[in-house]
Amino acid sequence: IAQAAEVQLDGDVLFSAIVGDLISRSVSFMISRYSQQQPGTDKIVQRLQRLLMRIDTVVEEAEGRRITNQGMLRQLKMLRQGMYRGHYVLDALRFQAICDKEGEEVSHSSSALSKLRPPKRLRASCAGGGSSDREAVLLSGANNSIQEELQRLVDTLEETMAGMKEFLFFLESYPRILRQPYGTYLILDNCMFGRQTDLERVLNFLLRPNAMHELAVLPIVGPIRVGKSTLIEYVCRDESVRDHFSTILFFPEGSLKNEGLIDLRGNNFNGLVRHQNCASQKRLLIIIEIAEDINERTWRRMKSSITCMTPRGGSKIIITSRSDRIVNLGTTEALRLDYLPQEAYWHFFKSLVFGSTNSDEQPKLASMAMEIALEQRQCFLSAYIIAGILRDNFDGRIWRTILECVRAYKQTNLLMFDQHPNLRLREDEPVYYWRLGKSHRYFLICNHHQSDSNENIPKINVQNILLGNGGTLPRGEFEALSWRSRIPPYYNYTISCKMQPPQLTVGRKKHVHQEGEHLI
Repeated sequence: IAQAAEVQLDGDVLFSAIVGDLISRSVSFMISRYSQQQPGTDKIVQRLQRLLMRIDTVVEEAEGRRITNQGMLRQLKMLRQGMYRGHYVLDALRFQAICDKEGEEVSHSSSALSKLRPPKRLRASCAGGGSSDREAVLLSGANNSIQEELQRLVDTLEETMAGMKEFLFFLESYPRILRQPYGTYLILDNCMFGRQTDLERVLNFLLRPNAMHELAVLPIVGPIRVGKSTLIEYVCRDESVRDHFSTILFFPEGSLKNEGLIDLRGNNFNGLVRHQNCASQKRLLIIIEIAEDINERTWRRMKSSITCMTPRGGSKIIITSRSDRIVNLGTTEALRLDYLPQEAYWHFFKSLVFGSTNSDEQPKLASMAMEIALEQRQCFLSAYIIAGILRDNFDGRIWRTILECVRAYKQTNLLMFDQHPNLRLREDEPVYYWRLGKSHRYFLICNHHQSDSNENIPKINVQNILLGNGGTLPRGEFEALSWRSRIPPYYNYTISCKMQPPQLTVGRKKHVHQEGEHLI
């Protein structure tokens, strides 16, 4: 008991030191300066801010540890989601207060506080100075609603932290993860974001012994471009995985149609080897990527071939797909990946745009960045493209124009296809994308491709198309580079597109949203 107390005391000292550093970097000054809520709400905001400092500390410490307990990983995921939610609300409150103070209006269709703040008509009617008693009562009720929502959020986070005592105690027993200096993690396009818990779960699956020497299979299911390949690549590059398996084989999408590759006993898998470790026991790690489902005969032949090659067991398979049909192939519960929640996506987008710069020093720009992020519907590719433009053009006028273009782009595609454009991008459907050029406000994205980093890339960059730079664009359909990933597997993302404006019909034009009408 005495030893446990000493461990806990050391942990408390460590956490207190980190908290002191976080306090020095907190946003308390901005909150107290710009918050114009009722006194009761202001106190709740301060409680939320102090609570988030504690949560930030725990999450940062936990992310630096190699946690193997599945229950603790679930707790960490829940805590991280609460952290993103809390910071999201604090940012939204601060930006709303700034806009109210400046007399500006934030888009109601996508505002982060659409459920927490008074409607536009209430604020407008009460701002005129001659509001009636009835309007004052309505405004008071709206403020009470904000206060109640904030109180519920704080209560939930406090309950979560209250249940983390055992988590904090056992956290000290897990080894630290050796990683690069902290400065390399300030720009998120150089590291994987939002998949730490999923990464630890896959590593735990790979490194634990197989039950009864059976072939273990982990299915990973998720929609297109959600990060399945990125997660797998990080797993395969982990030193503990490379030391554990003698050979790591990778079957990309479509490769299993070659019957000769399925029989591994003849060692006929040139070009499929990701890693070989002769010092390790003969264990195979097989990575299989498929779009939908795998042929039952092919699957049986693959399993039989692996079992014959490693009769003592220990080999494992990870199979990824966009379809739930592979779930029944697993010997363990499937890992399901989805797009980031809106709160986490805002943290991701803000970090891409501002990098190591403190966004609190540019509150108006940060407010516009949040509005742009809210319009993206958690699309990774759009986040990288637009964040790159904003980061390279740190000018409020340009940001405002881009925000207007993004809003109009959404309305135009809703009009043309009755579907949000970023939902269409996820499904590889054609969309009309926005431009800042004086002519051809839109261009049509026809198809999407991804390729390895060593393949030739188009000379035309999507950012040049969006900004109207780069001279005259080709006629007809042409290829353009959307983005080059800086993290494994270092894919190049390209599009097939053409300079084609939307063809709007007279009968449907009346449904265009007013704020996007001038750009169509």
